[in-house]
Amino acid sequence: MKKEQKYYQIYHIHLLNGEVIEASEAYDLPAEKGLVGKFEKADDNEIFEIGDSVSGFAYIPKRSILFLSTGDVREGWCCQ
Repeated sequence: MKKEQKYYQIYHIHLLNGEVIEASEAYDLPAEKGLVGKFEKADDNEIFEIGDSVSGFAYIPKRSILFLSTGDVREGWCCQ
């Protein structure tokens, strides 16, 4: 397997109960296909699945999200 260095955009998902969940996606992912684009198009009953197979998943209804904010851009490695 070839390892490739990638960049990830970090997001902070601020919930109505005060919790903040961190999520990431590929930095070069077009906005409309990423978290922000999906959030803008989703109705209040849509459920967002946030996480990965290592850290686990959180299932968050859109109506529980107060707002999204961006964080760092981080480097990581991905297997191809």
